[in-house]
Amino acid sequence: MKGKIKAHHVVLAFMLALFLSFMFFSGCGEETKTVTKTVHDTLTVTDTMYLEVIRVDSPYATMSNLTQGQTVKLTVKATKQAMVGNLTFYWFADAGQLDQTEGDTVSWKVPDDEGVYKVTVHATDGEYIGIGVGLIGVGMYVPTVTPYFVGGPGCNCHPNLLADWEETGHAVAWATLQASGHAMASCNPCHTVQDTIPGNSGFNDAPIVKFENVQCENCHGPASDHLATLSPDDIKISYDVMVCGICHNGTHHPYLAEWEASAHGHALENHGASNPSCQGCHEGVGGTVRLSEDLSTFYGGGSIARPDTTLQPINCITCHNPHSDENPGQVRTVADVHLVEANGENPVVVDGGVGKLCMQCHHARHSAEEQLAEGDAHFGPHPSTQADMLAGNTGYEGVAGAGFDWGRAIHLYVENSCKTCHMNEQEFSQFGAAIVNHVFEPTVEACAYCHGEISDFSDIPAAADFDGDGVVEGLQIEVEGLLDSLTHALVLSGLDTTGGVASALGDDSISTYAQREAGWNLVFVEDDGSMGVHNPRYAIKLLQQSYYYLMGSLPKNAAILRGDEKVVAW
Repeated sequence: MKGKIKAHHVVLAFMLALFLSFMFFSGCGEETKTVTKTVHDTLTVTDTMYLEVIRVDSPYATMSNLTQGQTVKLTVKATKQAMVGNLTFYWFADAGQLDQTEGDTVSWKVPDDEGVYKVTVHATDGEYIGIGVGLIGVGMYVPTVTPYFVGGPGCNCHPNLLADWEETGHAVAWATLQASGHAMASCNPCHTVQDTIPGNSGFNDAPIVKFENVQCENCHGPASDHLATLSPDDIKISYDVMVCGICHNGTHHPYLAEWEASAHGHALENHGASNPSCQGCHEGVGGTVRLSEDLSTFYGGGSIARPDTTLQPINCITCHNPHSDENPGQVRTVADVHLVEANGENPVVVDGGVGKLCMQCHHARHSAEEQLAEGDAHFGPHPSTQADMLAGNTGYEGVAGAGFDWGRAIHLYVENSCKTCHMNEQEFSQFGAAIVNHVFEPTVEACAYCHGEISDFSDIPAAADFDGDGVVEGLQIEVEGLLDSLTHALVLSGLDTTGGVASALGDDSISTYAQREAGWNLVFVEDDGSMGVHNPRYAIKLLQQSYYYLMGSLPKNAAILRGDEKVVAW
């Protein structure tokens, strides 16, 4: 390679090379010419000065022979063109100890830790300069593929994230495996830093301590290029479910398979996923951003400043924070939930534990007061009123007189609320690991602690005949009867429901103000989806009082709830 360059103008720097031999550089006089030399099959270097830099003696013949604490001799040999003066050599090492930093031969005490280390030498006459870089393996081979795993972890530029990671289960994944009683080599890929690419380091190529545990590079990929450039373009940032799913699947904990069967796994099929104003709840990356920010104000309108990346369903990274164990289960937030202003109140859900994560999206967003006067093309609350129902808020309470006792929350005070019932833990027979039901469907087993063994949710009996059909049935059946009765009352009051109840209520040319008042509660209870389970007292009272508001009385024999009367038989 030929050409020349002034040392005080440019210092030639080269990316870390993945090779056992060393780089060559060259330069000439008046005419500048640059040629390219390929080292192995992984690195292309160019330079403008003729120097052969860092040719090492034994024991460098095979770099992997070096052991921790050993002292070895480093020798550089350089050739130069006639116009270049006498060369001085300056040495640098990113670890270990050099006995001196100047001269063509120095001694280097090898670091105490296994790994790959960089040694650099500058050869200069004060005007021209050449730089050589070598990789030296200590207790391991030198990687032959770039980028390669660094391990350690080597992410010291992110001390806060590193400190948070050290508190997570990922940081002790190797110890957890060893203590499990069934540690096998087939377990290593999910308990160490590695991938399926040979030659790029990691535990599969170099089974040493620095590659144990689940580290930054498991999710972000080999970091050698990123550490060399400090560019975010040289590290992987992915929101794809398989970042987690590659390990969190299968016989240990089939989270991926369960998630794929859930509504969250199919969120992209909902039109809201592509709508910027909806992505904070309906799209995985937007949800990640929103749940990581200030949630002290009600979410209703405006778009999320999400990264410019592929749309994702609501997946692991949306709900879980891989960098921090601050919250149970590494969930992204357990912040208080600010519901929409309704009934002259600004309710905030402060109880609910881990379930408050779910409530950040599963709430009404709209109140009756916004729609009663003129109706609305999308009449009713946003169809996810679970948080509001659990807390006993946001139903239209104007259908009852002032001071009416609505009863408020019941299941909200179950420990961790949503999570306890929708993700109840069961023992998995093969390894005894807990399955936490990432399908998010409630199971009857979750009810057993309070309600005894049942085979169906409708087996939980109501305490009385709340719908007035003459039979005391299961709680959900009683609520279903009240929904049917209120729908019938709306029709009897003159509402034409041919095109659907909600559509009719939203059209103020068809519906009356009173019908919209009562109808709001019909839609509110239906959108909750639990048929009264989330808050049986609040659901029954809303439906009964709405029926009474329209018809002037309840169905004959209906047991009316007015206070804290018992709603289930046990």
